[in-house]
Amino acid sequence: AAEMSAALMWLAALQLAGAVVFGLAALLDRGLRRRSAATRRGVWALAIAIALVLAPARLALPAPEVLAPAPWLAGPLLAIWAVGALLLLARAVHGHARARGRVARSERLANESWQASLDALREPGARPRVEVRVSPEIDAPQTIGIVRPVILVPPAMLAAPATARRASLAHELAHVVRGDCLLRLAGAVARAIYWISPLPWWALRRLRAHAEEAADDAALGAGVPSSSYAALRVAVARDRLERVGRVAADGLRERVRGILDAR
Repeated sequence: AAEMSAALMWLAALQLAGAVVFGLAALLDRGLRRRSAATRRGVWALAIAIALVLAPARLALPAPEVLAPAPWLAGPLLAIWAVGALLLLARAVHGHARARGRVARSERLANESWQASLDALREPGARPRVEVRVSPEIDAPQTIGIVRPVILVPPAMLAAPATARRASLAHELAHVVRGDCLLRLAGAVARAIYWISPLPWWALRRLRAHAEEAADDAALGAGVPSSSYAALRVAVARDRLERVGRVAADGLRERVRGILDAR
């Protein structure tokens, strides 16, 4: 019973430390609201990295002895946390497996226009080499993979004009260069560890949002006109609405406003 109480106090101290890290990141993100999306993404990336390092580092410290719960309560509380953490980890593993399965079921492009456009965007000799494949299971281009990243495109976009092709690839390539797939996975692990607090859930949502906005900035930096890129995002949202019957209208509005904002 004493060991259970000590473990619960160790967990409570870890959760409190994680809440402080994510809370400070939220304040810093708000203070940097006029800075670039890449900078704000970096804030959440740093917070997630610190939160992940805190878990093993906290093991080296003794459990606090204040506010110790009743011995009979420690076991059930630890079990609730463990079940929640395992379910979220299983969710992350399942999502990764589904994504890899999508890549396995995808097909090589019959023409090389998309791959050629991607190679033109990449610096000579850049690693890792990114492959472009086609998948009927998606409604918008997406990047999958950490060690061997793959950009999947839907069949409906194969005949897209060169501007739309360049914009989509510049966006996805930005995810590859910044390691967003690995970062999202790290965020999911951090959420599983600190799931009791709403802050890690918020952190993962803000990380994803800023990563998308930063990739939008990269597409604009590749020379894609903002009006054309905004029209592309609206078209993708329309296709998604027709395919699955829902789309985040508020998120789309903010994203298009950011694309068109010259500041």
